[in-house]
Formats: sequence, C-alpha cells, structure tokens
Amino acid sequence: MGLLGSAVLFAGSSLSVVLLAKPVVPAIEGKLSFLRHSDIELLMALAPAMLRANFPKTLDKASKQRLLMAIDKQIMSLGEHSQKQLRQLFNLLTSSTLRYLAGGPVNQWSTASTEQVNSFLLGWKNSMFALKRTGYAALGKLITMSWYTQAENYQQAGYPGPPKIYLPQE
Repeated sequence: MGLLGSAVLFAGSSLSVVLLAKPVVPAIEGKLSFLRHSDIELLMALAPAMLRANFPKTLDKASKQRLLMAIDKQIMSLGEHSQKQLRQLFNLLTSSTLRYLAGGPVNQWSTASTEQVNSFLLGWKNSMFALKRTGYAALGKLITMSWYTQAENYQQAGYPGPPKIYLPQE
C-alpha cells in the first residue's frame, strides 16, 4: 500500500512539474526561493483552517507576505530530500486532476469554500493511508510553525514572547 501511494505521488508530481511551472506572486517575486504561485494559493487556502483559533478573518497584504516568507525560509532550511518531498506534495495538491483524486476540491484552492478546505484536511488527517496523514502533518507543521514564530502574531495567541535574557551586572 505504501509503495503504491509513493508511486502515485511520484507520477503525479512528475506530471505536475511540467504543467504547473508558474512564476511566484509578483508582490514578493525574487524574495521566495521555493514557493510558486500555485503553492501560494494552496497555502493561503489552508492557513485559515489550520490556524483557526488564532488566525484573523482577513489578512492584510503584509501579513500574507510575512507568512509566505516564513514558510519559504523554513522550507529552505530543510534538507534536499525533505524539499523534494514537499515539492511532490505541493505538485500533487496544486494539479487540478490529481488534487481531486487526492480528495481536494474540484475548483482551484483560491476559490475553495471553507467547508471544502476543512473536509479535505479532515480527510487527510484521518485517512487510513499513512502517506496522507504524513502529508497533513507536514502541511500543518509548516504553516503553524511559520505563523507562530512571527513576533507580530504573539499577541493573538496570548503568548507574551520569548523570555528576556538579562546579562549579569558586572
């Protein structure tokens, strides 16, 4: 079962590489090393659902850019193998045909309803396939860590910030 899932993911991501080679969002073009336009649409659809408790209803342009920059930076800090796996996951979820077969919405992520996104995430979280559960966990960690490590978001989460370090007086 794991081998079949890996083969499907590999075939889908290989096909998607050719079909999805779009430039990144112009507002942050040149600042992102990993994320493509289609990845950004996916992440902006998933982020409100993943961060439901502390995510504002609407994000201003600066907040979106900070989140995307943090996600991109986090991905670039990973090893090459992990980056390849994330690229395969993003390719799978941003390809219209493969996204639908993987349980995602029929329409684009940017137009998916809250219910469609929540249904997709719940399906992957509780899937009988370890590959889907792992994909859910990877997306969840990537988004939540990138959001909560930003000082601008501490107050929303009720976090006072990291402890202050006081140097000894001489």
